[in-house]
Amino acid sequence: MKEKYYYIGEVSSLLDISTQTLRYYDKIGLVRPAKVNEQNGYRQYTYDQIHYIERIKYLQKLGLPLTEIRIALDGGGTEHLTKLLTQHKEALQDTVDTIDWYVSYYNYLKENAFPDIPFKKTFETRYVLAAPIYPGEPIYGAAGYRLTEAQSKDPFKQLPMLRQNGYILDFHRLLQNEISALYYFMYIKEKPAFSHPYIREIPGGDYFCFRVKLLSETCENAWFKTYFEGIPSSHLVIADEYEDNFYEFQHCTYEVQVRIAP
Repeated sequence: MKEKYYYIGEVSSLLDISTQTLRYYDKIGLVRPAKVNEQNGYRQYTYDQIHYIERIKYLQKLGLPLTEIRIALDGGGTEHLTKLLTQHKEALQDTVDTIDWYVSYYNYLKENAFPDIPFKKTFETRYVLAAPIYPGEPIYGAAGYRLTEAQSKDPFKQLPMLRQNGYILDFHRLLQNEISALYYFMYIKEKPAFSHPYIREIPGGDYFCFRVKLLSETCENAWFKTYFEGIPSSHLVIADEYEDNFYEFQHCTYEVQVRIAP
């Protein structure tokens, strides 16, 4: 059968793709026209090329970049593309899991009412990137600046972070109804592959919890003091921030978690 050719305008209209995009595919070597008229520069494509471009379109809709699509399709077989799609699926699932985490984070205070009643909660091991708060420094701002600065540099900039901040508090000062922060931190999504003084492990186990607007209220919790008169503590105190607005961060609610000694 004699090969039929289609001009760039026909392909553009058929596939709902701009002629500029088709020319870009040609420029980067992704899809070169089967024929180019030397006199007028008109590009022509075969029917097989139309199918090839259509495949590129749906792979782009799946979120794959052109560079990876080109590598996957260059060999002509399906093995590389199958591997690429599997990797992409895993990355998408990781993104979905992270989105689920954020939805849970912003709904947490609504779904867990009774803020004035202390409760016990069991946590898995957690990891944080924590900057020390030096004597005389304000609790809000200084260590946070250092933490933000550290996140943008090696070896921390590749760490998968979760947008939840918090403090590690002084247990003995808390018994006196005083807020004294030792570290300001942000959660790391998974266990880091390296160690560093800024990376701290928050051990799993049972925690005594209550809520307070840490930066704008006094911390008077008689139940906390009474509870730990007879129950041993590991002296580890975590204060997790829960944002309920994006303007007045100093008025956010914190969930204070005091680890009960195993």
